Amino acid sequence: MSEIPGQRAEVIAVPSSNENGRLYRKGAVSSLLDGAVRFALRQLKNRRDDEAVRPRKIALFYVPSDDSQSLLAEFDFFVFPVPLHDLDASDESRKQNRYRREAYEPAIEKGLEVCKREFTGFLQPAIGSRKSAQPLLLPPRNFHLTGGRLEQAFRELTRGGRQWQDWEAAWLERAEVFNHDRLPGFLGKTERQTIFRDARGVVFPCARPTEMHGAQEIDLSAAVLDLREILRSMYRFGAPLPQGFHHDAQLEDGSRFHGARFDCSRKGELPVTGTHVNIYPNDFVRCP
Repeated sequence: MSEIPGQRAEVIAVPSSNENGRLYRKGAVSSLLDGAVRFALRQLKNRRDDEAVRPRKIALFYVPSDDSQSLLAEFDFFVFPVPLHDLDASDESRKQNRYRREAYEPAIEKGLEVCKREFTGFLQPAIGSRKSAQPLLLPPRNFHLTGGRLEQAFRELTRGGRQWQDWEAAWLERAEVFNHDRLPGFLGKTERQTIFRDARGVVFPCARPTEMHGAQEIDLSAAVLDLREILRSMYRFGAPLPQGFHHDAQLEDGSRFHGARFDCSRKGELPVTGTHVNIYPNDFVRCP
């Protein structure tokens, strides 16, 4: 089993409630979040500059229940969620399989196979591309859909309502090819990029690798919710992003924003004036 997660896998677990269907009480969820966030950020903070990003993946294994939403909401969208459906089932005595060792070991192995197939095989390379044509990288709250926000579509993925590959393929049909004439402040004379534009007409190209500014300092003495925001800016669905990764949101044809409103994860709704705005994966909004 250790061959799938890797030789240096770290497991963080907390006890759940004995009440079937109500497994994720507030204290247990807070304890799990605290342990996971602080461990991951210690790894990031203490690595050498020449070392690869670590942890290389963050997965959340959980037993589905009536209150799973309260668990998943705390980890949106920086983990790869793996529901262990087999452990939600009950035996003849109406005792859930999560209590039976002969049931939970195969269920965990099955979950690790899901990670290998869906995360390592598809999601990690997709996120690692860091291309403007990758919809899984877009900011959840600040990319507007007709009648909603992208976070609603992301939740279809993390709650198991859609398949990762199918969702990406459907979204790629919405991407547009931009050239210098359409994005003169971003693309050079001969450049062309496939980029997404939202329902408001805001275009979301990924910042260039040389422009990964605005990375948040890791202060392990900070409150866990503040630390969680750092992880949300550095991981998308469990896959790592470079510190400072963001989108340079802008209008087509070099038009300027005149009080357009964006949702900042720190400051709430912000009016923006100017040629572009930096939006990070955790929906932190930075006006240059």
